[in-house]
Amino acid sequence: MRHAAVLVVALVMAGCPRGGGDTTPARVLTPKEVVAGARATIEQWRQAYEVRSLDTLTKLYAQNIDLVVVEGGTPYVGWSSVENMLKDRIVRYKEVHVRLKDIQVQSLASTAAVATAVMTRELGDGTTSVSEQGALTIVLRKDGESWLIVTEHYSYKRGN
Repeated sequence: MRHAAVLVVALVMAGCPRGGGDTTPARVLTPKEVVAGARATIEQWRQAYEVRSLDTLTKLYAQNIDLVVVEGGTPYVGWSSVENMLKDRIVRYKEVHVRLKDIQVQSLASTAAVATAVMTRELGDGTTSVSEQGALTIVLRKDGESWLIVTEHYSYKRGN
């Protein structure tokens, strides 16, 4: 939850005017290496779902109690909770297809970034399939040479 609070504070502060009455937001460019690292992790995440590789997914998440994944309105807090959700999804669905577009990456610090994208996901169990489209937000932390997912939130619009 601490990471989510930090993200909210960072986003609020980014929109606050800086003295002198100038309300024009500052233009900060995210370093290319941050964008590349975050995008590489997100692509590995997408591919791991497509091939249903729990081993690969496991390596992409921070495995600690601060990890938070919100999926379909349900929060999974801590690695053990997220790991169980991932295992269940890999076992339950025989087919997983993930398409991402409009990926945006912003640096929160030299070792932290947030990425957003429009995600279309299709989940099939061999008999029926579910297709959903929504917004994906992933917060990443640099750990050595790797970028790890510390917060993930996916929300999609449900039919009326």
